[in-house]
Amino acid sequence: MRYFCAILLTLALAACGGAPQAEPEPERPPNIVIILADDLGYGDLGVTGAKDIHTPHLDALASDGVRFTQAYSNAPVCSPTRAALLSGMYQQRTGIDRVIYVSEREIGLDPSVRLLPSYLDEAGYVSGIFGKWHLGYPKEQFPTRFGFDAFVGFVAGNIDYFAHTDRLENPDLWNGEEPITDKRYMTEIIASEAIAFIDRHKDRPFLLYLPFNAPHDPFQGPGDKDSAGDQELTRKTYRTRKKYVEMVESLDTQIGEVVGHLKKQLLDDQTAIFFMSDNGGLPIVADNSPFSGYKTELWEGGIRSTLLARYPGHFQSGKTVDTPAISMDLFATALDLAGVEPPSDHTLDGASLLPVLEGTGEMARRPLYFRYQNPRGPVQRALIEDGWKYLRDPDEKDHLFRLSEDPGEKNDLAAAEPERLEAMRARWEAWATEVQQGAPQTFSK
Repeated sequence: MRYFCAILLTLALAACGGAPQAEPEPERPPNIVIILADDLGYGDLGVTGAKDIHTPHLDALASDGVRFTQAYSNAPVCSPTRAALLSGMYQQRTGIDRVIYVSEREIGLDPSVRLLPSYLDEAGYVSGIFGKWHLGYPKEQFPTRFGFDAFVGFVAGNIDYFAHTDRLENPDLWNGEEPITDKRYMTEIIASEAIAFIDRHKDRPFLLYLPFNAPHDPFQGPGDKDSAGDQELTRKTYRTRKKYVEMVESLDTQIGEVVGHLKKQLLDDQTAIFFMSDNGGLPIVADNSPFSGYKTELWEGGIRSTLLARYPGHFQSGKTVDTPAISMDLFATALDLAGVEPPSDHTLDGASLLPVLEGTGEMARRPLYFRYQNPRGPVQRALIEDGWKYLRDPDEKDHLFRLSEDPGEKNDLAAAEPERLEAMRARWEAWATEVQQGAPQTFSK
């Protein structure tokens, strides 16, 4: 009764102008969690048809959120996709247009390139990365130099899951810029550090970037501690579908731990979660069905990725969309969620996915361009536009596919549509020239 009377008194005072009106607190922007798998085959989740791999936690993200069936990684390999995702622009503009190899110890992302954390800092975000960096080995190129407030992980393209050494047996596990040791399985370390970060920063908005190394080689499941340091075993003998399944299921379990902790901390409804892979899977172990090709190729199997997005009460739930999306779109989407204006100091090639995610509209039609060159091979190229795809394959042969009707790229229409082929080829060449003008020269040409 006392509470009811107090309310009546407050209302009466307010009506007479006798009580000051408190300013409403500004709505806190959402936490943003970006989860990246490594070398995951398109068909290797339950939601995309896997029969021998159980991924209940990722399947739940799909059933509770939005699943993009025509999402792409910016490249068919690791480093370029990561550069594009974090910068919001085609990786060629950053100078990282191919993989940084483990022997290239002096190479890294140009310090002049601004990444997502530095923009979100303007909106009061704290940012953490836990897992794989792969954008440079020198400390001048560590994530801590690009706006991340916390980093526990490794800088090479892959490491032993238990010994935490790279292919050349360099120790590669860091906290900030200091080397550390930790005998746990790498997938578990990433999730554990993410949970600790959530606990430390639950009272303010955060960006949590989780680039897992699973299921990239070496092939080690969570029970393979005795394989630590044995490259013959982990890169050759264990390169089996069975071992890969163990790694993907462990990845799913640890993602479930992170999502579950957000719920435990009552942050679930305040957090937008995104999941995708950096590129397609490898032969023998991965299944890129229903697409052709694998990692390192611009066939659909090398660049098509499952993109999942969930933000309870804000994004559509249980929705499957065929809107084309690409990993660099996550940058623009994150800025949109945080209420941060698009950058004025660099080109923004990605587009915000919020209209599709919220169900409030459609995205403008746009072309998607791809360029990849293995240092020992020719330039591969692709342009996807209005349901068509122009492709130059690793054998330097040009193809044309009606992708909207032929996603498996089985029916080459290059001979039947020579004018379309030539027009798309010309547009790709103009784009390639434009994005490389003024770009940092990370690699010797």
